[in-house]
Amino acid sequence: MVKKSEFINRVLLIMNEAGMTDTQNMSYYGADNAQIDRSIEGAYPDAWRRCIKVMPRMWFANESFIAQNQIKDIPNGTGYVILPEDFYLLSSFRLSSWKKSVHEASLENERTSSIQSNEYTRGSEIRPVCTISIKETETGIKNILNYYSVKKGFPQTITEAIYVPTVKPLSTLGADEDLKLNDQILEPLAYITASTVFTVLEKYDIAKALDQRAVEMFPGLQSVKGNIITTKQ
Repeated sequence: MVKKSEFINRVLLIMNEAGMTDTQNMSYYGADNAQIDRSIEGAYPDAWRRCIKVMPRMWFANESFIAQNQIKDIPNGTGYVILPEDFYLLSSFRLSSWKKSVHEASLENERTSSIQSNEYTRGSEIRPVCTISIKETETGIKNILNYYSVKKGFPQTITEAIYVPTVKPLSTLGADEDLKLNDQILEPLAYITASTVFTVLEKYDIAKALDQRAVEMFPGLQSVKGNIITTKQ
C-alpha cells in the first residue's frame, strides 16, 4: 500500500536529489511549498498514462465490470457490454464458451467492423475478438465492448470482465488514500512525475536526466514520450 502523501514525499526527495546540481540550490522536500505539491498532483495523471501504455496492467488498479448491462444477440452469435464511465483499458474479458480470454480491444473502425460483422471472417471461440465503439442507448451515448466470437444460438455467459479505470487526479484523494499501484511501478512513476514538474519549472536538463533514469528502470518507457508513441505497444 502506498499512500498519496508517501508518493508525493518520494517525488519531492527525487527532486531534492536532482536539484543539488541546480545553481539556485532549491530545497523541495520538507519545504512549505504548496505550489510544488500542486505541480506534482498535476503531473501525476500524465505520468500514469505514459506508464500504463507499456507496463503490465496487473500493476495498476483493476476493477470488475461483470455486472454491467449486457446486450445479447444470440441468433447471430454477437453482443456487447456497456462499459463503466471510468473505463480506460481492458485487462481481460471472457465468455464461457471461449478457449481463451481477450486482453486487448481495438477501437472499432470501418475495416474491423466489416471483418467482424462477417461470420466467415470474424473471430472464433479459439481466437476471440473484441472491439470498443460508441452506441446510443436508452440512457445516452455510451462506450461499449463488442464481442463477435460465439456460435449462433449458444449461451453468452460472461465469466471474466476486468478493466483498468481512468486515473484519479491526486487532488481528489486524501493524504492517506491508497494509490493501488504495484511496487514495481512506483519508482519509474515517481521519476517521470518529477521530470514533468521540472519541465514545467523550465529546468530541462534535470527533467531529461530524470526521464532517462525512469527509462533505465523500465526500458519500454522509451517508446512513449509524452503523448507521442514512437513504437507500437
